[in-house]
Amino acid sequence: MFHVTTKVGQLQVDDTTVQIVAPFKKVVWSVPHANITGISQQVSGNIAVDLTIYTTQGTYTAPYVPKRKISDFFALFPDIIVQPLGSPWYDDSNRLTYVATYTNEQEMQRDVEAAAHQGWMPQNTAGTSGHINVGRTATAAVLTGGFSLLLGASRSKDKITMTFVRTPEWMAQHR
Repeated sequence: MFHVTTKVGQLQVDDTTVQIVAPFKKVVWSVPHANITGISQQVSGNIAVDLTIYTTQGTYTAPYVPKRKISDFFALFPDIIVQPLGSPWYDDSNRLTYVATYTNEQEMQRDVEAAAHQGWMPQNTAGTSGHINVGRTATAAVLTGGFSLLLGASRSKDKITMTFVRTPEWMAQHR
């Protein structure tokens, strides 16, 4: 049996089942081996990755799985296609939706263009404006004798959240 601690509990694999077990042995998510259709990974810090497990019932992400345990996990699924670490999200042929948050319009535009070549299209977009950082604004005002208030308040960056989905053409070719 394989088990490793993740951010949401123990990722456990036995002869028939893959599951996430939270503290006090509460099963959060469980699926039979036979229902797993793919696995992808994304870097989550220096020592961990986020695993996304694709099944016939949907997807589940196990966040912050230690990198040293990943090869042991993949060895349990020799017939499953695994997206290589470091590949962009839009190269993952198992993924059907993706939600991205951007603070940089050029980065968003690059993703939209690259994703379009891989059968993705933006479906939804939402924006949130940056908020005024009162502490930073007040500190600057005190240090500059109020002069910084003439220059404007300190703000965080605006964020754009975009939902990507597969195009109907891609779906017709791959499903």
